[in-house]
Formats: sequence, structure tokens, C-alpha cells
Amino acid sequence: MPSICRQCSTRPKNEHNYLISQNKLKKIKSWPFIYWISDDFRKQFKSEPFEKYFKIAVGLMTGNNLKFLRFFWEVNSHDISECYSQDNKKWVPYQKGGDFNRWYGNNWLVVNYKNDGELLASRSNRNFYFSDGITYSATSNKGVSFRQLPPNQIFDIKGSCIFKKEETASIKYALAILNSKLSSYIISCLNGTVETQTGDVKRVPYVVPDQIMLDELEFLVDSCVTIKNTIISKSLYGSRCYTPPIKNTVTDLKESIKNFFTEENKLMVQVLINEAVINDKVFEVYSLNDSDREIVLSKEGKNLGSLPVTIEARDAYLIAIENVNNHLSISTSNFIKLLPTKDFSSEFSEATKEGFKDLYKSNNDLEEFCKRHQVNPINVWYWFKQSNVIPKQRMQTLAMEFLADMIREILMEDEDGIVSLMPNSGGKQLLDLIEEKFYEKGFTSAQYSSFDSVLGRPLNDYINKYFFAELSDHLNLFMYMPKTPFIWHLTSGPEQGFDCYIIIYKWSRDNLMRLRSVYIENRERALQNRQSDLAENESASAQNEKDRIFKQLKEIEVFKGKIDELLEEGYNPILDDGVGKNIAPLQQKKMLAYDVLNAGQLKKYLNADW
Repeated sequence: MPSICRQCSTRPKNEHNYLISQNKLKKIKSWPFIYWISDDFRKQFKSEPFEKYFKIAVGLMTGNNLKFLRFFWEVNSHDISECYSQDNKKWVPYQKGGDFNRWYGNNWLVVNYKNDGELLASRSNRNFYFSDGITYSATSNKGVSFRQLPPNQIFDIKGSCIFKKEETASIKYALAILNSKLSSYIISCLNGTVETQTGDVKRVPYVVPDQIMLDELEFLVDSCVTIKNTIISKSLYGSRCYTPPIKNTVTDLKESIKNFFTEENKLMVQVLINEAVINDKVFEVYSLNDSDREIVLSKEGKNLGSLPVTIEARDAYLIAIENVNNHLSISTSNFIKLLPTKDFSSEFSEATKEGFKDLYKSNNDLEEFCKRHQVNPINVWYWFKQSNVIPKQRMQTLAMEFLADMIREILMEDEDGIVSLMPNSGGKQLLDLIEEKFYEKGFTSAQYSSFDSVLGRPLNDYINKYFFAELSDHLNLFMYMPKTPFIWHLTSGPEQGFDCYIIIYKWSRDNLMRLRSVYIENRERALQNRQSDLAENESASAQNEKDRIFKQLKEIEVFKGKIDELLEEGYNPILDDGVGKNIAPLQQKKMLAYDVLNAGQLKKYLNADW
């Protein structure tokens, strides 16, 4: 063991030992034990902290989330406020964090703010309600992520938001800093847990850039926000303005989906490149030297957009975005042109392409894919475009969302929002209406026929056995909130005596009675008539059919009894009560094709006092 000199000023040199004055540690508020950064980096903590320019505010507490919160697709869209100060509508967009997501998104919830939220438990920081700001997801194994808070929103006590305190401060510039690797590094140094505290954000130093740098960073943030908004509009639950990605302009529906993936990848690549530019510019604003930059990047990971790229991929990407993109800054364009180039081996490129089949699965979006393979996203975009791979799981999810939107449209056009899956129930069967809707939207018979291959199952089999469960699971966005399908599959049971889809926006006590008196009675009579027709037929096939009809009629009789019980118990679904409360009595009586609520949720909703 090396000896230690008794003189304080001299110790044996060792690359693993640090010697630092305690006074230097005190330069950072609360004295975190950050000893490894340079003195120049440490000086940045003398800058004014974020809390001088911004208020980090906690919002309201509902006192009962199940009662007061809804996903936007659970309520009538006409009752959701667009500008509360003018329309004073009951449901107001609401921020509650959610999954890791930078720049824009997670705008799923609305809160019952009737009469200025007088029934809510607490309404902290009301002067910031409906203001532009920044919201963030604080708990994630991927770190904290910051997003633009659109106007006309309220925020949760667990979904803290950031607002300007000083008029000279810039929300967009703050968003650039907070989503940078530097900020992530600083916050992780201040707090090593997975949940970022408001105090950690408050202590991040806020260095004011010159006007040229400010304008450039604001433009880059605008670009990222706009692109993310464009991407989520293609998701069923991402936006209230859903635009299906499956188009009739391409003969092969799989090719249409492949084109969508390629376009989406192109947009996400631009976000990742923008982020690399933002990171470099934030390093520049904060005057980090090469050594400190390396420290940050070794902890937070290299900029994916800075990794080497092939000349062919770079040139193809520049052509793809420069001709059609109004959100490409000069800095981003120049950054791409100056990227280091590299010729990858055919083995490496083929191995990367082989991984495309698992792209978009959980924890394997484009960014995570690039991290795993340590390859520039431009090259991933280029190789994916060249490949014949279509990620199966994501393709089927897109097909399910497309179908859900189509069924929603069909049910909304129907007088009572009830469409049977069975023949002879009154009106056309759902399968026939779906085919008609395909043609109405300009799809050909060949495209309709090929939809099975995109969906992964025969369409009739899918809507009878799988759709309701997959839609329910797909709309499971918060751990402690229920699944909220807006289309329900009611069934008499496994014999399929009677099955139908209903839409929550038209579901009512009257329509429950109509379901029994019209649809089920029609189906029952049709089965009885068929039973009479087969009475004298002694063939094996006829006997099998008679046995099946007997079981179906018994099943229908039980199903009618369940409806009668519901009506006697006073079941009266009200849309604003939400999916959970309205569906619980049906699930309790086993009238659903899939259990939407878990046991705890079912008990809570059955005992709900509103």
C-alpha cells in the first residue's frame, strides 16, 4: 500500500484518487458530492438556477381519480373544452405525466372541472391553469422526459409543470435545455433515484444564450414538437384528430404500411438529429470543454445522430427531407452534411436488417433500436427502406386501430349504436357493414380481401374472438386507471347465441331494452324457425345443428334474464360516468366477451357513489 505523506499539500498521485477542496463542493446548492467535473463546469452552477426564471408548480388533486378523470375518448368530444375562459365546458384537458416521451404527447386525459372544479379536493397554483408551459414524466427507467404543455390544460399534483416567472425567459429554450443530455446528467448527479424531484429541476443552472443561439434552439424545439405532433396524430389514442396510416392509394396494403413506417422513421430520424444538434449547442452555451463533454456523454450515451453514416444513406436522407420539409434548420442540414462517414460491412448491415422484424416492440422503438446497434438513425432509415421487412406486431396494431376507427364510424352512423355479429338479428351484420365501409372509403375488393393478412387473422374470426380484448389492452395507458374501450362486445356466451358490438356514446338504458326487445328477440325467433325447419331431418349434420341451436336458445334465455336483472337493479349508463362504472355491472353478470376490469377495479366501480 502506498504511504501517505504527512504534509496535507502532497499525496502520492493515483488516477483513481481525486483531491478537491470542500469549498468547491459548496458552489453547488445543497453541496452534492460531485467531485469529478472540471472547475469550468462547476462555475456554471454560479449561474442563476431554473427557479429564478421558472415556477415549477404542482397542480390540483382530484380526491378521486376514478370519479373525476376520463380519457378523452370516454366522453362526448363536444363537451371537451377548447378554451375554458370562453366555452366553460365541463371536461378540460389534463396532464398527469405518463410514459417517457420527449417534446410532445401524452395528452390523453380530461378532468371534470365543472363550476371551476368546485368538487375537487384541492386546486393548487390556479393562476397557472390553462397557461403554456412544460410538463414532464418524472418516473421512468429511461430517465425524465419533458414536453410542451399546450394551452388550455390543467395539471395534476403528480404531473408537475413548469411556467415562466420572468417575461424574458423562453419556454422553448428551457425545453431544449431540459431535454438535453447535459440537463439529464446534472439532474442524475443531483438525484440518483429514478424519480426526478421538483427540487432537482429547480437547481439546474439557467445560462442565457445570445439571440442568435436562442432563435436557433427555439426553431429546433418547434421542429421537434411539430414532428412529434404529426406522428401521434396517426395513433388511435395519440390525438383527437386521428388520421389512419393505412391508405387506399397503394394496391398492396402491406406496402401502404411499409411506406408509413418509412415515413415515420424519416420524421423520427429528424427529431434524433435535431436532438444531437441541440445537445451540441447546449454544450456550447454552457461552455463545456471537451473533457466535460466526454464525461456527460459517457454517462448519458453518445448522440445517436452524431454516429457515422454511409455516404449513400446521408445523401438519400438529405434529398428526402430538404425537398418537402419546412422544419429543417440550416444547422440541422449542415450537421448532417458534416457527419463522419463510414463503410459498414455487409455482415453488419444484414445483421441490423435482421433486427427490423422486432422493431417497434415494447422498449424497442427507433431510438432504442439505434442504441442497441450503435448505428446512426439515418442508416437505419435507409436500410429499413431498402429491406423487405415489415414488423409484424406493429403492422397488426395499426390494422387493429384502423379497424377500431372504422367500427366506431359504423356504430356512430347506426341509429342506436348496436350492430349484431349474428345473422337474422335485425339490420345488417357487422362484417357486411365493414366491407361496405371499405368500399365507401375507396378501397378495392382486392385490398379488402388482403386485410386479413395485415390483421394477422381472418376478419370474421378476429371481430368475433379477439378485437374487443386487443382494443381494451391497447387502451391501458396508466397503471392505476382502468382499460377504457369505447366499443364493447356483448355476448350471451361461448355458444354464440347472441353477440353484438355497441358504442359507448349511444349506450343507454333505453338501448339496453331495445337490445332485448328487438335484436335478441329477432335472433331468438330466427333460431326457433330454423329449429322447426330441421325438426323432421334426421341426418347427422341436421342433428348437430339442432343440438347447437338448442344450446344457443338456452344461452339466450339466460342472457335475457341477465338484462332483466340489470333493468330491475336500475342500471342506467351515463356517458360521463366513464367506461369503468358503466361496464362494471355487465362484467359482473358475465355479459362481456372479455373482462375489462381487474377484480379490485370491478369492486370499486360496483360500489362507486356517483
